[in-house]
Amino acid sequence: MMRSSALINKETLAHICLHIGVTNTFLAQRIHIAEDTIAKWLAVDDTALPTLNQAKMLAKVLKVPFAGLYMSKECININQLPNLRNLRTIPAGVAIDDSALNLAIVDLIRARDFLYTSEEELGLVKVALSLPAISDTATSTEYAGHIRKFFGIELDAQFRFTSTRQFYLYVRGQIERKGIFIHCFTGVEVEAVRGIALYDETNPIIGINDNDHYPAKTFSIIHELVHILKRQSTLCNDMHSSFAVQDEEVFCNAVAGEVLVPTDSLIAYFSAHTLSGISLDNIKIVADRFRVSREVIIRRLLDTGCISKDAYDTYSNEIRHSFEQEREAARVARQEGRGEPIPRNISREAVDMNSTAICRILLVGYGEGYFSKQDVSGLLGIKEKHIPKFIEEVAKW
Repeated sequence: MMRSSALINKETLAHICLHIGVTNTFLAQRIHIAEDTIAKWLAVDDTALPTLNQAKMLAKVLKVPFAGLYMSKECININQLPNLRNLRTIPAGVAIDDSALNLAIVDLIRARDFLYTSEEELGLVKVALSLPAISDTATSTEYAGHIRKFFGIELDAQFRFTSTRQFYLYVRGQIERKGIFIHCFTGVEVEAVRGIALYDETNPIIGINDNDHYPAKTFSIIHELVHILKRQSTLCNDMHSSFAVQDEEVFCNAVAGEVLVPTDSLIAYFSAHTLSGISLDNIKIVADRFRVSREVIIRRLLDTGCISKDAYDTYSNEIRHSFEQEREAARVARQEGRGEPIPRNISREAVDMNSTAICRILLVGYGEGYFSKQDVSGLLGIKEKHIPKFIEEVAKW
């Protein structure tokens, strides 16, 4: 039985791939089709066409409406990829296909535009962008002080939170109150990109990798915030090293560390609690107190002169080894059928991934009947049965 071809507009398909920056290799891997076949689909002068199901898969991967593949390219609204400085640390000789990253960037811009369109249609006042004036000659400590004060990131509040998730949501919310859009992106390996800064004079965006852990997400937010304050659009992946290759990354890491763990507070905490020296156990105690990762604490201890570079390397290796042991133990337990897997909290994942502002606009729009439960489900990408819990959590803010 022959499968009917999808009579898509091949010129439109090629136009989408070109402007988003998606390679044939990426598409071939995602929809499990030979690369030369993909090339024929994109060649306007070739008669080869995908089947209906293959065309639907293409639309899904490219994150465009299926009907859009049949339209003229002039009717397709595709956000232009912005110019970004690549500040990532990538091993020499390693080639990276950034197709997934480019799709993630387009998604970030699309999410921001959705927010502003929804606010306008609901008659809500858009939060005006407000940024602190910080001298270009400010030290990392001075920079961090301005950020804490301007965005209202209070140490007392930080200590009151009982989880790293709560602190992440708090930091995200405090910064978004000043008109900076913060949203998570998916589909990209953490090692490839942890954070994205898209500077705009009125509508800047901070993108955070959704696959990262809460402490890392919080750190990345502050790191990318520094880039925004410096009017920079960047790609970053080196958020845990004090010895990043790029000077900008060294500075952003230093500022983020000082914001999350102020030097005076770090030293005072060790002194006040008379911790028996610096050890992995005490490092964990301090990390839990500040709601950050152990990696951040050892870097802060190094930056403040409390430990040597050799000690830093030792603790870093021990932390990495401990993490790998825990991950291997969990893997073995799953193979042997020991231990119940922690059930996913779908509504919470939706809250964590989506901008604070988008969560609120969905709450307001749903309450006023502008968005139906089906609308919210489609916008969040979760089933309708999870919407009540999503609304319940956002309503508490």
